[in-house]
Amino acid sequence: MKAFVLAAAVVMFGGVGALLMHQGKPAVDPLVSGSIAQPALAFNATNVDGSASCRVMRGQPVSHRSRQFSATADCDSVWPGLAEAKTWTENEDGTVILANASGSAVLTIVEGDGPGYETMEPAGASVMLRAVQ
Repeated sequence: MKAFVLAAAVVMFGGVGALLMHQGKPAVDPLVSGSIAQPALAFNATNVDGSASCRVMRGQPVSHRSRQFSATADCDSVWPGLAEAKTWTENEDGTVILANASGSAVLTIVEGDGPGYETMEPAGASVMLRAVQ
């Protein structure tokens, strides 16, 4: 019985000691987490022939899938209605819908090769969004 009590005391003190020693360490490694790139918030939008470009911004979250979106007035020369887009909604399939204030899709984009996005819909829309640092 004395051996059991002694063994239980060792286990208990060992567990408490390990718990107390671990409390001084940060839960997140600042070196590793600081090296993870943050998603771009600003993009240059250009049409396929490069004849027009404008600046667009992905803004603050409005839901778990959607963010505010803004585009300069000259974005209508890149794609009609792009200047009126107000939300950036990320779907589970990897597509992103840029929608106007009434919720109608202006463009559907997907991550392209490199740091940016390319249009999927509507057909014939050849717009690229490239990240701006």
